[in-house]
Amino acid sequence: MMIRPARRASQANIRRSRLRIWAIMLTIAIVAGAVYGASIATILGAAPAWFGAVRGAFTGLVIGGLIGGFEIFIVNGERTHLRHLPFAKLLLVKEVVYVSIILGGEWLGSTVFLIEESPGFGFNTVTAVTFAFSLLFALIVNFLIEVSLLLGPGVLGNFLRGYYHRPRREDRLLVFFDMRNSTAIAERIGDLAFHNLLNRFFSDLTEPVLAWRGSIHKYVGDEMIVTWPLDQPGRDPSGAYKAAMAARERIADAAESYLREFGVAPDFRTVLHAGTVVVGEMGAVKREIGLLGDTINTTAKIEAATKPLDHPVIASNEALTAARLPEGLQAVSLGPYQLPGKSNPIELHSIS
Repeated sequence: MMIRPARRASQANIRRSRLRIWAIMLTIAIVAGAVYGASIATILGAAPAWFGAVRGAFTGLVIGGLIGGFEIFIVNGERTHLRHLPFAKLLLVKEVVYVSIILGGEWLGSTVFLIEESPGFGFNTVTAVTFAFSLLFALIVNFLIEVSLLLGPGVLGNFLRGYYHRPRREDRLLVFFDMRNSTAIAERIGDLAFHNLLNRFFSDLTEPVLAWRGSIHKYVGDEMIVTWPLDQPGRDPSGAYKAAMAARERIADAAESYLREFGVAPDFRTVLHAGTVVVGEMGAVKREIGLLGDTINTTAKIEAATKPLDHPVIASNEALTAARLPEGLQAVSLGPYQLPGKSNPIELHSIS
């Protein structure tokens, strides 16, 4: 199957992002290993600090490289089914892999950089401590990864820092991905099958969104709400248009697969609008970071008002002002629309 340009660009962006994350993980692992190795060598006096640092850096390189590669390219790879396993099974698989990598890395480090007084790898206290550490390390890391995925990329860090404990005003570009004819599809294939279809649909949309650095805010029925910050360095909001086009290509490319599995191929519309939103933590027992304000209400009204139109991507004047249209795309005016509850009409455009 030939991959079309917008999706090809998204995949290339994802590969670059994964390699960048892998390089960061390797660097952290090497530095941490060197510091740990030098400290242990100094405390025990079994070898010079420099030797301990080199051994630790080597071990960190092996362990960090393999664990990082496993997480980035296998667990979260394009062609893997691991991410779709139940949490308990996925955790078990990852525990086994993590422990094997850590023990194997320690064994390789102790073999390549042998310290005479060291008991080496085998059934001894050092191995038992390493095994216990690797189990605990794998549990903590995987728990944090799964919680982060449950909340959404970047949300866990904001919770831990209390960044949105008090509400803030932020300028954002909002994007609504809305499945067409979802009610009719659900009636035709049944609720359980529709849930599986919707889950796959959202998963397929995730690739282009993450490729162009969008943040998934939430899923509302058959809609996925995504945002791009307008004032954050390194986060180009024009990626929203690229994500919209790449998403259309991805779903179109997967049409035959959807037909085989569900008997129907989904279609969707994308609506873009921009403005100021209020962002803050909400709830007590179940907490989330919520978005409020006229901008998000207006985006929902644009989405509802333009349902009858046969235009797959619609953007407001505010969206076009907030983020430049990428080369190769054009905006055709659809004229002013009077939205319910709005005193002034809003100019809309079809993007193609």
